Amino acid sequence: MDQPAKPDFKKRERIAARVSAAFKARGYQLVQYGGATVEAYTRGRYATSDVDLGFIDLSPPLEIRAQVMEALGCVRGTRLYLLDDVVVDLGGQAELLSPRLVEIETAEGKLLLEAPEESLVQRILMSIYPQRDEDQKQAALMLMIQALAGNLAIDWNEVDRLAALPGFKIQAEVAAYREEGKKRLESSD
Repeated sequence: MDQPAKPDFKKRERIAARVSAAFKARGYQLVQYGGATVEAYTRGRYATSDVDLGFIDLSPPLEIRAQVMEALGCVRGTRLYLLDDVVVDLGGQAELLSPRLVEIETAEGKLLLEAPEESLVQRILMSIYPQRDEDQKQAALMLMIQALAGNLAIDWNEVDRLAALPGFKIQAEVAAYREEGKKRLESSD
């Protein structure tokens, strides 16, 4: 489980921060979620190929999105853009279930990430639904191990709250992943 970090993840963070800054200049706030957030929280041990960004509160019309992304040097798209060889998936309004966001500093500026609790619970759900997914299981375990090792600040009450929400109901799975994470941590010592 202790794989070396992949150097590209910092590039994806910088790209996400650059896009966020460009939209912030126009009065819109972005948050990163999905695989790139897992990548950030695992310090590059989990790898993804794109950056998922969504808008907080107010989402701009498609024309403004296209203008901002074109100004950054992207070829016009509707949702997917290519910026410095990184695919940026620019969604609409972010559907966040946790009120907490995490702000990180990059060479390109600040970047907001979805809460690690939400990232963890989302990955556990994706690892079992709609069918078993080994890649998502590994992502969930990497997050869990980072949290259990003290490398990722997690509010376990928030994890429990999210896991119990009607769209999740995965409390037993979260407990099982936590036990597996503990075992993997103990075996790596």
